Amino acid sequence: MAEPKVEKETTLVERWLQDQQQWQRTVLSYVDSMTKNEDFLVHLGNAMRGSLLAGKAYPAPPTPGVPAPDAPVDDRLDLVLHAVHLLQGQMQDVLMALEELRGTRTQQVLPLDVPPSAPPRTRKRKATP
Repeated sequence: MAEPKVEKETTLVERWLQDQQQWQRTVLSYVDSMTKNEDFLVHLGNAMRGSLLAGKAYPAPPTPGVPAPDAPVDDRLDLVLHAVHLLQGQMQDVLMALEELRGTRTQQVLPLDVPPSAPPRTRKRKATP
């Protein structure tokens, strides 16, 4: 007679560890695929370059034993960028208003109290003395 094989049931901790290892593999494969994606690298490079242009270093761990430089922060670039963003928003508002006007110009505008089937109103002239 053959004895039935008894499968050892995994404990809760072992299942949790396996689940965590699977998540780590998933994250690592995603990061590996992103580093091979040129668009991702371009965006990352632009973000780093933009922070350098703004005079703000890209976040990095501080090196131990080196005091942080106390250089004065120049806010002029931030002010210019803010002004450009404001102008961009205002320009977008103007373009949207123009599109709206173009849309209403092509439609026939009728007074709200007159149904579309009614003939147009004519003004009567007052008699001049």
